[in-house]
Amino acid sequence: MVPYVPEPVLTLGPVAISAYAVLVCIAVVVGIELVLRRAPRAGMTRDSASSLVGWMIAWGFVGAHVFEVVAYHPHLLRTDPLEILRIWTRWSSFGGILTGIVAALVVMRRRGMSSLERLRFLDLVAFAFPFAWIFGRAGCALRHDHLGVGSVHWLAVSFPDGARFDLGLLEMLYTLPIAALFAWLGRSDRPAGFFLGLFFALYGPMRFFLDTLRTGDARYLSWTPAQYLCVLTTLGGVALLVAALRRQAGSTAGSGSGS
Repeated sequence: MVPYVPEPVLTLGPVAISAYAVLVCIAVVVGIELVLRRAPRAGMTRDSASSLVGWMIAWGFVGAHVFEVVAYHPHLLRTDPLEILRIWTRWSSFGGILTGIVAALVVMRRRGMSSLERLRFLDLVAFAFPFAWIFGRAGCALRHDHLGVGSVHWLAVSFPDGARFDLGLLEMLYTLPIAALFAWLGRSDRPAGFFLGLFFALYGPMRFFLDTLRTGDARYLSWTPAQYLCVLTTLGGVALLVAALRRQAGSTAGSGSGS
């Protein structure tokens, strides 16, 4: 089994810096840097891409908190309505991802960007996401804040109170080959929507399965809120991927017939 490792915390006087906080910051930096490096390939300036990423991150954190409270802890709103304003606590990754995308779409529309330009930018973000997500989920694995059912599987973590799955660890391990695949595919130009579709097509089914191992989460008709989003994003991802590949095939056929 995987040995249990308590979350490292560095204490500097009255300030305690957790490994989770450090890894989340690294994830944000890695994601931003990858988007900015690849921005010219999508016909965007670094400044324009940086501004859009900033909007995504800001609204993503807000949406992550709101979705977590409303979908997973509605009882807290009944006892303390101000919980909805404490955005530094309780985050849902799926809520953050989708809210960030919506925020980017709104800003890009206001800036007069075409549908193709919007899709190219979201593709930049989707390409960078797995590389950043590795660090983010590594932080979750060290914090042990996504506990699963008890198990004697070799990937279970030997917690002091009994072995069980650590879903942050499992998701991090699954993200590693996705990042490797994206690194390989990213060496060549891909049609707009390719990486966005591929990411959701790969991430959705895995996340749906991992949520079956969760304990203590709110469930509606036996599914967690994230599982409903998994179905929608997986279907949307497959549709985007198919559309991107068809556009690529069409453009290749068009260039071939004109030669």
